[in-house]
Amino acid sequence: MAILLLEQARFHQARSFYRDIYNGNDKFYLAASRTETWTDDTAPDTSVDNRIDVQNFRDKILFVKRVQSADTAMLARRIDWVSGTVYDKYDDAYSSSNTSNSGATSLQTANYYALTDDFNVYKCIDNNSNGQSTDKPTSTGTEIFTTTDSYKWKFLFQIGASDRTRFLSTAYIPVRKVSGAGQPSFDVNGEIDSITVSAGGSGYTSPPTVTINGDGTGATAVATVSSGAVTAITVSTAGTGYTFADIVLTGGAGANAKADAVLGSTDTASLQTNVEGTAVKGTIDNIVVTNQGSDYTAGDVSVKILGDGIGATGAAVVNTNGNITGVTITNPGSGYTNASIQLTQASGGGTNATFRVIISPIDGHGAHPQKELFCKRVGVTVSFDNDSRDLITGNDYRQVGLMKNITKYGLTSLFDDATGSPHFIIGISDPNNYGADDKLTATSGGGFTVAQLRDTTGNGTDDSVYLQEDVAGIGTSDTITNLTKGLSSLPINSLTNPEIDNNSGDIVYFDNRKPITREEGQVETVKIIFTF
Repeated sequence: MAILLLEQARFHQARSFYRDIYNGNDKFYLAASRTETWTDDTAPDTSVDNRIDVQNFRDKILFVKRVQSADTAMLARRIDWVSGTVYDKYDDAYSSSNTSNSGATSLQTANYYALTDDFNVYKCIDNNSNGQSTDKPTSTGTEIFTTTDSYKWKFLFQIGASDRTRFLSTAYIPVRKVSGAGQPSFDVNGEIDSITVSAGGSGYTSPPTVTINGDGTGATAVATVSSGAVTAITVSTAGTGYTFADIVLTGGAGANAKADAVLGSTDTASLQTNVEGTAVKGTIDNIVVTNQGSDYTAGDVSVKILGDGIGATGAAVVNTNGNITGVTITNPGSGYTNASIQLTQASGGGTNATFRVIISPIDGHGAHPQKELFCKRVGVTVSFDNDSRDLITGNDYRQVGLMKNITKYGLTSLFDDATGSPHFIIGISDPNNYGADDKLTATSGGGFTVAQLRDTTGNGTDDSVYLQEDVAGIGTSDTITNLTKGLSSLPINSLTNPEIDNNSGDIVYFDNRKPITREEGQVETVKIIFTF
């Protein structure tokens, strides 16, 4: 018995994963791991799905950062609008015997929508008998419209600035569903699109704190410093409701840096909400003539649309040879899941014309763009910056992974902070006794690797060492032996337990990479695409 897994099944798998993140049903974290070199650091070892490799990933975790709702989006294939291109029309019956103009045998592989350079996405309802598209669609209204090249388009949504930065690529576009219960908000009026540095200042030894003062809420950003100057400011959260915003830079030991906020001007969510909210179920927007017939008389042919919906009407187009070359839709009706065409001619005659009715998605064009564009991919984008003591600097990592439902160290409750560390932290008196990746032992029997040294008091001197546990065993009364440097009896001034249990939760993904060195003021953005 042959079983066909429908493309919608893949969509539902992807959506379930996506919803688990943005609804917070499960707590997902992106983890950085492994300072240890590969056999060849220019060619990382191949990731292997077995217990040993997964455990090695756990053992070497450096830090984790929470995947927030804004860090994920469902993705569809990117199809750009380019003048002179023939786009496939929407057709609910593509198959091996009814291929699209591009040769696709299914709607999900057809090129039936397009992204313009305005970042608007349009569905092609009719392509003028496989003609070239030469007039870029621009309308953002809710009705199907016709361009001068006789293409019919339906505006679906606009990709907002934040989503363009985080998820748009040469291969994929982010797709949101904005109306309905439990949908995430995004790209609303008054977001901070970007922040431009107008003066870099001087003397900065660390990134200054970025404060955004204005009449909106929720916007955050981090600064990047190079050679003593502020070189960039990256918006972490776009916020909402800003009509003005002043950027204030404090700290970092420098002075005179200045920056300006660039505010969003388009309420993309409202545009899309209008489309989703006005979508009409089961419309008939196109009728294909499968046989033109003969002996029909122009102006004497009546078209009756039969089916389980109501209201659809059309008019036959008859050429001078008595052939029916098309049916003009005069009312798309609603509620159709099946339909056929019945012709009558008052004067008699006219035979053999046949038709195929194309019906919209069951909820209507634009009602559910993620479903309509067959989104079976989920993008996750997370930035590692220096806004937390947990995100180490002064070392490198070679693995990234996605973890689900990790727990707090020594407890069974789920960890839900923004960042987390699996390290013991010891207070020290002399940072010269330690270095990144040094091997240590404690008198309680534990073995450790130095993940980083950090100034936790702000006095300009490293006063703490972050320890990756290789062998369990450490106490506040212990002394440390640095095997790498040949030093012993090093005192522990204080001991802080890890925040997370790195042996808890599920690892749903990890991969091996070339080394990425973390420095003060540096921001790395990790982008992962999951295909279901």
